Amino acid sequence: MTVAISARSLTKRFRIPLDRSTTIKYRLSHWRSTSRYRDLLAVDGVTFDVKDGEFLGIIGRNGSGKSTLLKLLSRIYRPSGGSLTINGHVSPFLELGVGFNPELTARENVMLNGAVMGLPRKLLESRMDEMMHFAELDQFADAKLKNFSSGMQVRLAFTVAIQGESAILLMDEVLAVGDARFQAKCFDVFNRYKSEGRTIVLVTHDLGAVDVYCDRAMLLEHGRVAADGSAADVTATYRKMVGELQDAERMASGGALIDIADMTSSAKRWGNGDVRVRAVELLNQDGTPHVNFTADEPMRIGIELEAARDVNDLVVGIGLHRGDGAVVAGTNTHIERLRLPSLHSGERIRVEYSMPHLMVLTGTFRLTIALHPSTSETTYDWLDQAFEFRVTDDRGRAGLFELAGTWAYSKATPWAMSLPAK
Repeated sequence: MTVAISARSLTKRFRIPLDRSTTIKYRLSHWRSTSRYRDLLAVDGVTFDVKDGEFLGIIGRNGSGKSTLLKLLSRIYRPSGGSLTINGHVSPFLELGVGFNPELTARENVMLNGAVMGLPRKLLESRMDEMMHFAELDQFADAKLKNFSSGMQVRLAFTVAIQGESAILLMDEVLAVGDARFQAKCFDVFNRYKSEGRTIVLVTHDLGAVDVYCDRAMLLEHGRVAADGSAADVTATYRKMVGELQDAERMASGGALIDIADMTSSAKRWGNGDVRVRAVELLNQDGTPHVNFTADEPMRIGIELEAARDVNDLVVGIGLHRGDGAVVAGTNTHIERLRLPSLHSGERIRVEYSMPHLMVLTGTFRLTIALHPSTSETTYDWLDQAFEFRVTDDRGRAGLFELAGTWAYSKATPWAMSLPAK
C-alpha cells in the first residue's frame, strides 16, 4: 500500500519573546536593551507514516502539539527541521468559518468560501439547496451571517468544507460542530469518506470517536509521539496517562490520603461521634494511593477509625454511588460476617475493604463511609458521598458494570433445515 503522508524527524520551533523589545517605541526608549526569547519546541522530532485510505486520529492534552502538527501537514507552517512528503491533494478543515463575511448572506458566503477552496461556481449552485438542507439552514439561506448563532455559522462552515473532493483530509476538532443530531450527520460523512478510501487525519479530544472511526491513533505529549498503534490501545494509554497525572496533582496538593479529622460541620457528615473516621485512602494494586483507577484492576479502601468512648459493637460499611448520586452497591462488615474488636476510648484501628478487580466501568463515583452498631439505629459516624474517584475502562465497554461473561461461537444448523416438515 502506498504512503499518503510521510514525516521524518519533523520539528517546529517557535521563538517566544520575553519582553516587548520588538516594538519601535520600546527599542527607542530602551536602546541599550537586547531582545530576549525562549525557544518552544511545539513539534519535536515526530516521525510517522499515514497510508492511503487510513484514518489516523491524533490525541493528546492541550499544548501537546496536535494542532501545530496538523498545520505543518497543511503547509500553513513550514517545519524548522526534518522532512515531510505528501502524495495527494490536501483539504484542511482547521478553522471552520475563516473568511466568512458577516455582512453577506449564507448563500453568498457559500459561493465566496467555495471559490477560495477552488470549487467551480456551477458545482456550488447545483449543490446549494442540498448544502442548506444539510446545515439545517433552509429558512436562513438569504439571511445575513451576522444574525446567525455561533452554532449556525459552524454548521454552514462545515457543510462548505466537506464539498471538496481531495484525497487527503485534515480535520481539527470538527466533531465539536453543532448539537448531537448534527454531529450524527458528521459521523455519516466520516463513514462515507472511509468507504471512498480517502486518507483522513483527525485531531480531537473525543476518544470515543477515535475508538469507533479511526484505524490507528497517535498520542502526542510535549510535541513528541508518546504512543502509536491501534486506536483502542492508544486511547487506553492516554486515559491511563491522564489518570496518573491527576493522581500526581493530588499527591502534590496534599497526598491521596484523605484526612477528614476536621470535617465536623459538613452537611455530608453526621453521627454521635462515639467512633469517628479519621482518614480514608484508596489504594491500587501496588498499594499506592490513587483517585483514578482502571476497570478490572484491584482496589482497596483503607479506613482509619478512632473511638471517643468504649465501644464493643461496631460495624463499618461502604456505599458506592454514581456521579448523579444513585446507589451502585453497598456492603458492611456485618453482612460479610466480620466481627470487629471492641475499642477503648482513644484507640485507633484500620479497616480495609479489598476488591480483586473493579466491576464498574468508566465513570465518576463517590464513596460513603458509615460507622454504626449492629443492634440499633444509632449512627456513630456517617460520611455521605464524601470521597470521589474515577474509573476508566481502557477496553471501551459500554454501560456501568462489567458483565463478567465470556463469548463463544459454534457452527449452527441452518434455519431452513431445522424447520419441521409439513
